[in-house]
Amino acid sequence: MNEHLKTIFVFIQQNEKLTAVEKASLTKAVELQNRELEIESAFERVRTQAMSMNKPDNLLDICQIIYAELQLLGFQEIRNAMINIYEDDKTYFLNYDYAPGPGKTVTRMPYNFHPLIDKQVRETRNAGDAFNEFSFAGKELKDFRELRKNNGELDDPKLEDSSSLHYYFYSIGTGSMGISTYSPITENKLDLLKRFRNVFNLAYQRYIDITKAEAQAREAQIELGLERVRARAMSMQKSEELAELVNTVFKELTKLHFLLDRCIIMIFDPKTNGSTWWMANPEPGAVPVGLFVKYHENKPYFEYLKAWKSRTVKWEYLLKGASKIEWDTFIFTETDLSLLPDFVKVGMSTLDHIYLNASFNNFGNLTASTIDPLPEEQFDILLRFAKVFDLTYTRFNDLKLAEELAQQAEQDLITLKEEKKKTENALAVLKATQAQLIQSEKMASLGELTAGIAHEIQNPLNFVNNFSEVNTELIEEMKIELKAGNQEEAIALANDISVNEKKINHHGRRADAIVKGMLQHSRSSSGVKEPTDINVLADEYLRLAYYGLRARDKSFNATMKTDFDETIGKINIIPQDIGRVILNLITNAFYAVDEKRRLLAKDLTGFQNLSGLDAYEPTVSVSTKKEAENILISVKDNGNGIPHKVLDKIFQPFFTTKPTGEGTGLGLSMSYEIVTKGHGGELKVATREGVGAEFTIILPVKI
Repeated sequence: MNEHLKTIFVFIQQNEKLTAVEKASLTKAVELQNRELEIESAFERVRTQAMSMNKPDNLLDICQIIYAELQLLGFQEIRNAMINIYEDDKTYFLNYDYAPGPGKTVTRMPYNFHPLIDKQVRETRNAGDAFNEFSFAGKELKDFRELRKNNGELDDPKLEDSSSLHYYFYSIGTGSMGISTYSPITENKLDLLKRFRNVFNLAYQRYIDITKAEAQAREAQIELGLERVRARAMSMQKSEELAELVNTVFKELTKLHFLLDRCIIMIFDPKTNGSTWWMANPEPGAVPVGLFVKYHENKPYFEYLKAWKSRTVKWEYLLKGASKIEWDTFIFTETDLSLLPDFVKVGMSTLDHIYLNASFNNFGNLTASTIDPLPEEQFDILLRFAKVFDLTYTRFNDLKLAEELAQQAEQDLITLKEEKKKTENALAVLKATQAQLIQSEKMASLGELTAGIAHEIQNPLNFVNNFSEVNTELIEEMKIELKAGNQEEAIALANDISVNEKKINHHGRRADAIVKGMLQHSRSSSGVKEPTDINVLADEYLRLAYYGLRARDKSFNATMKTDFDETIGKINIIPQDIGRVILNLITNAFYAVDEKRRLLAKDLTGFQNLSGLDAYEPTVSVSTKKEAENILISVKDNGNGIPHKVLDKIFQPFFTTKPTGEGTGLGLSMSYEIVTKGHGGELKVATREGVGAEFTIILPVKI
């Protein structure tokens, strides 16, 4: 009782004016006030303890002071004071507990550890913010005592003597506060206990703030570690730097309070089922490299492989006893781990057990080996670090591929240099050969013209010779008539001579034009476009080609048809080049119809009925047409057509369907170049096997 209340109490007792009843009533009031002051003082001490919290485990101090204050307030039957923190995303809850025997304890209690605990937690949580109380007696109390003993807790003699155990809880947020007593408490004590609710609420809120701040700081630390690993992964310039990266992981996990034996990145080979290990070791001076571990049918490796093939996200394996000895013997004698320094191998093999904690993905896994089981919270962090290795492996694989390509490129460069001189020599020979072939093609087409030109030039020469002989005779006759004085007859003869001279001149010019045309065809193109009558050009080359073939083969015969559009007029072209194209197409057409005639004759040999051959009339048609902004020059034949399987090759250089020695394979390719590149036009073909083919030169009017 404080001094002020003591003074009042003494005054009441010594005051003679007060009756006994009045003294008793006033004394009762003083005692109640004193009790309230004691309760408020207890609350204040709990509040002060709550406000001084700076870490979650300070909840144990709250439990202890609640226990002490309740005892001071008359709770002599109290056994312990406890605070439970429930988390929905966990499989356990945290039990902060204080009792005089065991003292302060924090226990992770699985929700389904025992029916009694499950019942207690479920009833408390289901009660919401309401007050909840329940009791254990009989068999339940006996089971509870056994549970405590099996859990390693000190036995409580008072509980042994008690016939029941009573719990009083109330819930706040995701937690609850409560006490247990050896006997039921009175209604007054129950009301007093409920008044502690607001004090606990302050402690609970302080706990939430602290844990949230710790969680945020922890998350920031984890993210910083992950970012360092990501940054190291992206800065890799060589695949061998994966060794430095796994060291970075080891360091970052250690900063997060992981008690690691070592850290390993395993990359599996799906073809051999072997794996390459990149290790980070705690021993100073150890330099990890990619170490190959071949497939082996021992249990640890089989479990590793099985977990990889199933892409197990969370994998734990305890390696101990004979299995660990067998495993150490295997990796240190039959794999590349035998290359590790001796002090590393000793550090690994002297452990009698090891926990392997890993997360698997497409390429392999990230393994953290520990002496003790990895706590759930740390395993979750390990999984987050493992996810970074999707990015890391992509980077590693790209670098490895680039290195292989660079090595191959270096070798290829050496080979290329060796082949360069051979290629240059071969190219020089090829260019010389190509020039010879082009000249050969030109001379071949010139050869086609020679006979036709000879035929064409023979006619005007015959006229020139004949009229020259006639004029010689007429001159002699004119001399005779002049001597005879027959002037009129002499004049008539002179007129005949004049007419003949004109014919001689005309046919001489015709021969001159033929010779000039031959010279134009034989010489290289000037590349200069000039106005040209395309109809005259086409007609001239049609006849020259025909008579050229007739001169070589007297049995050759074909019908020539022309259909020239007289409205075309002259167009700007390079006449030598377009003349070569037309000549090539007409010559090919004559060849096609003659080939068909020969095949029909061959097929009908030995038969009396030659009607099939008689029914076939080899025909080559040449036509011109003005259509919109284009001039169309078509060469059509009724030969066998072009086989569909070679249609896409006919414009390729050196491709020919003619027998060896009869074609260079450059005619159509040169024609295509002249039309498309030299004149900005098109060269198209339409064909049907057994029916014939039609080539069409399309030239723009403004060229």
